[in-house]
Amino acid sequence: MKGDMALEYPFKLLLYVVVILVVVGLIIGFNKQIREYLGNGLCQLLPQGCQSNGDCTTYDATETVIDQKVLKYYCDACWTKTGRNEYQKDCLCYIVKGSFTPTTFTNENCELQCTKGASAVLFSYNHFAKTVEIKC
Repeated sequence: MKGDMALEYPFKLLLYVVVILVVVGLIIGFNKQIREYLGNGLCQLLPQGCQSNGDCTTYDATETVIDQKVLKYYCDACWTKTGRNEYQKDCLCYIVKGSFTPTTFTNENCELQCTKGASAVLFSYNHFAKTVEIKC
């Protein structure tokens, strides 16, 4: 009888360790589904709800001259609302009207595809390439 009591504690401890490892494994395995479920459930419980990612909104803007400074500003703004958040759709962010003359422009998140003079420039996010494309 004393031997039975001596082995009971190590087996209980081993059982607890196994149960904890299984639960942690399930949490790791179903991490994405758990986060989605908790996110949706919490949004329904809160009176103000949660803000959705929403659809892509296109904004019109007017600039006198579209130069490198303007290109950088709108490129960064488009990248912030789409690429940084890993937006899963293509999005036309901005239509900027103004006088554009061809220039060299480099930015790690943007690609200038406009090689001629134009009166408007489009800033659109390409989710496959994960870049903001600047077109005439």
